[in-house]
Amino acid sequence: MKVVVQRSAVRMWLLAMSGIPLLVIAVDVLTSRRITNWLRELLFTPEDTQIYEPRDVIWAWALLFFSVFLVVWGLKELFMPTKVIEARDDGLAVKLRGPFRKPDFIPWGNIADIEPGEIVDEGDVLLLLRIRLFTRGGLPEHPWGARWLEAKVLGLLAQDWSATPARVAVQLGEYAVDAAQRETRGRTAPISDPM
Repeated sequence: MKVVVQRSAVRMWLLAMSGIPLLVIAVDVLTSRRITNWLRELLFTPEDTQIYEPRDVIWAWALLFFSVFLVVWGLKELFMPTKVIEARDDGLAVKLRGPFRKPDFIPWGNIADIEPGEIVDEGDVLLLLRIRLFTRGGLPEHPWGARWLEAKVLGLLAQDWSATPARVAVQLGEYAVDAAQRETRGRTAPISDPM
């Protein structure tokens, strides 16, 4: 059994697609301005026509870079999703330090409990996975995509996961039990019959 939590493919596809209109508008402003001129003529009367200023071009470049980033990052996550959590025989690898950084490792012996939960943030209810630890160890003070809910309780935000926190908690619990059983079997040497 293998437990790996990744971001939802549908959300990543929608993220990539949300950058396409921004990309089209940015390229239009920087080149022929067919779409933006049509919109300008539709919205303003000829005597109130808005003219392009240098700041419009600057904003178009910024919009272009942002939209390219959205599309590339969304497609990258769609085809090569980041492992947010990966269960291993010796513990959990959890992505807590942001993009392009190695995941943090939490040994099974340092995990007291894993359970689903939720928090209210500015009126929104956010689903999360609560990991209760015995010690914080070398985990970051301000984790990426997570929060310290208590001194030794880490809450991993799960709104963009492919599975629910309740399902992930059950799978991780089962994996931890299996890993402990494999480790116990590995340590126990078979008793050989002297006869």
